[in-house]
Amino acid sequence: MENQKTGFIPLYRSVLKKPWAKDVFLRTLWENLLLGAARQPYTANFKGRQWPLQTGQLVTTTADLGLKLCDREGRPSSRHAVDRMLDVFEREGMISRSGEKRKGTVITITNYEQYAQKIDDSPAQFPAHNAAHTAEHNKPSNGASSEGDAAHTAAHKSAQFPAHHEQQGNNNNKNIKRSSFRNSDESRNDATEKFLSRHPEAIDGIYTPAGKSWGTADDLRAARWIYQKLLVVNASLSEPKWVEWANTIRLMRMVDRRTHREICELLVWASEDDFWDSNILSPSGLRKHWEQLTTQRLSRHNRAGHARRQPIDFNNTDWINGVLDEKPF
Repeated sequence: MENQKTGFIPLYRSVLKKPWAKDVFLRTLWENLLLGAARQPYTANFKGRQWPLQTGQLVTTTADLGLKLCDREGRPSSRHAVDRMLDVFEREGMISRSGEKRKGTVITITNYEQYAQKIDDSPAQFPAHNAAHTAEHNKPSNGASSEGDAAHTAAHKSAQFPAHHEQQGNNNNKNIKRSSFRNSDESRNDATEKFLSRHPEAIDGIYTPAGKSWGTADDLRAARWIYQKLLVVNASLSEPKWVEWANTIRLMRMVDRRTHREICELLVWASEDDFWDSNILSPSGLRKHWEQLTTQRLSRHNRAGHARRQPIDFNNTDWINGVLDEKPF
């Protein structure tokens, strides 16, 4: 009874055919959007503001949505991860967004009227469908050919109520226009979403589709800092591929166990060296010659330390006084 009071929506099985349906976070987020959307127009009070919503709309933030997407240990999803999930739905034509991300985003679910319809098992609910259904099935069998069976099937399907069709997240015209390239993109999108679910720390736009190369916000910050330092050495240096630079810095951290500070300090030393300043012009070059650079840096540091010590004055004979004062054997 309580469930009936709070309402319900139909959940179409076609969602299982989507490549992203294997991602439990994406599927749960989609269900949350459907359950949270307005069944009829009303004005919502959200974060101290009035939001007039139409059927199929809800107002929220990525942070609030993330609080409802927790892992087994209760850790909520980050707003960046949620934003990437919403990007998937928007690319699929399932939703549209408007408003400010932090203050409130209005999410509109495409074709929500199909979800809002109340499905009833009563034959009276779909008179057109049932009339055609009964007429077709009451026809006497006369051994018609397979062509007649095909015509019967077509007539049966054409009379069905639209709610019987599974919602694809877009209208038929858009599906026809986009189907030519959507299938080719599905496997790539699936690989991208799997990668992002494993590495939510990856910064937006700084990763390849399948996640072969990627970096965090700090990796990208270090890459941009290094680029500015190298411009001092070579002002004609072209802007790098940030994904590759951030990926190399990430590998230096995770594989080589270097810190961002160590990476930047060695880069500064190399850029001030008469030989290495023209040879180390990227993080990959720094990584490739790391051991050689470290060895030379340490060696020159030690030599500089010795040079700063008090030099020996071979013309000073004060030391002989001690010898003269000694008693002979």
